[in-house]
Amino acid sequence: MKTIFIRTGIVIFWLALFMGILYLPEGKIIPLEEKSINVFAWGDILEPSVIDEFEKTTGIKVHLNYFASNEELLVKLKATGGKGYDLIIPSDYSVKILREDKLLKPFDKNKLSFFSSLNPMLLNHPFDPDNLYSIPFEWELFVLGINTNFFANRPYDPSWKMLFDPKVVNYPITMINDPVEAILFAAFYLYGPVESLTPEQFQKVVQLLIEQKKWVTAYADFRADYFLASKNCPVVLSSTSYIFRTMRRFDFINFAVPKEGTFVTIENLCIPEASTKEHLTYQLINFLYQPKSMKTHFDTYGVFPATLDVLPFLDLNEETKALLNTSPETFKKFYFARVITSQQALRDAWIQVKSTNE
Repeated sequence: MKTIFIRTGIVIFWLALFMGILYLPEGKIIPLEEKSINVFAWGDILEPSVIDEFEKTTGIKVHLNYFASNEELLVKLKATGGKGYDLIIPSDYSVKILREDKLLKPFDKNKLSFFSSLNPMLLNHPFDPDNLYSIPFEWELFVLGINTNFFANRPYDPSWKMLFDPKVVNYPITMINDPVEAILFAAFYLYGPVESLTPEQFQKVVQLLIEQKKWVTAYADFRADYFLASKNCPVVLSSTSYIFRTMRRFDFINFAVPKEGTFVTIENLCIPEASTKEHLTYQLINFLYQPKSMKTHFDTYGVFPATLDVLPFLDLNEETKALLNTSPETFKKFYFARVITSQQALRDAWIQVKSTNE
């Protein structure tokens, strides 16, 4: 009987101790793991080995949460007010939306050890003038993926005509599968950089995409490089990161920036206004921008780093070196993606394009 009382007393003691630790007088739960941060990011932007090294070096646990689109990020941040996240990685136009909705915390640039090494071409854009709320992390362009063997003895002039002009296109292509981007790119081919379209212009854009179907083998966002590597299509429209990964494995693949210009995306680091762990988040940010970390991200994902001090350590061909050291005048020919018509019009137009048989 005495043994039972002793054991019961021990159990009660430990239960009381655990409950006392777990709950504050107000009834709020104390986090059992205070030295941790929550990151909301694209699935292919943070190299796991870099995060592992950061955790081992600092003792700070990084909980990674992933989104598949900027729209998903925006919906969750607006629904929660940003609570539960300490670092997010939105694309350029999403930064503007989050900033205007007052969901971002301004950066203390005195706490950023790498700021002077950022590529100045990526700073001070309209989505966040003076970069008060966002820091460029990686960037890429929409380019033409090219089978160089196919064009070895054929006319070759890098241009949007290689995707849209029936007088030029006599080969199968892979086209982007996102209606916002497809309509934006077709509009750029017809009218140059525009903020919006008249109803007549919009119908011409839709008709162009319908006519283009004659030589489209596939619509693909993430697998365009497959059609290039398998030699099914000698020209594909894709982002530089996917083309770069494929270039490393196949020597007949290269990229080309259309001479008329193209579109750029910048992925940025931002701190949600609701975060209370900036002291930990700044440690992760500075770690991510170390040349070693930036090189690892580039080697794995092929997305261009936002810093210049890492460039001497990267394995680059001459075209890529020139692109990463592009002049201000050239960068002016890189445009940020935008929605140039209503979401309903986009959906209806894309259904029309996909359902029309030429």
